[in-house]
Amino acid sequence: MSNNNSSSGTSIIGLLGVAFVVLKLTKVINWSWWYVTIPFWGSALIAIPLIIVLVYYRRKNEKEIKRLYQSRPPRTKSKFQERLEEMQKQKNDSQK
Repeated sequence: MSNNNSSSGTSIIGLLGVAFVVLKLTKVINWSWWYVTIPFWGSALIAIPLIIVLVYYRRKNEKEIKRLYQSRPPRTKSKFQERLEEMQKQKNDSQK
C-alpha cells in the first residue's frame, strides 16, 4: 500500500471562484464581476508584492556589491604569480 500525499492542484478557493462564475452566468447572483473574480486574485495578491520585494533587495545587493568592488584597492600579484611568470620567462629564454 502506498501513501500518495500529492494534491491535484485545485484548491477550495479555486472551486469557490468557479462556483461564483457559474452562479453569475446562470444569473443566480447579481454581483459585479469584480466581486465574482475575487477568489482568483489571491495568488496575484501574494505574488506581486513578493516579486516587488525580491526585485528591490536584488537591486540593493547589486549596488552594494558594486560599491564594495569599486572601493577595494587594486589587486597586486601574489608571490605565486610572480614566481610562475619568472619560471615562464626562464623557459622562454632557454628555448631561444
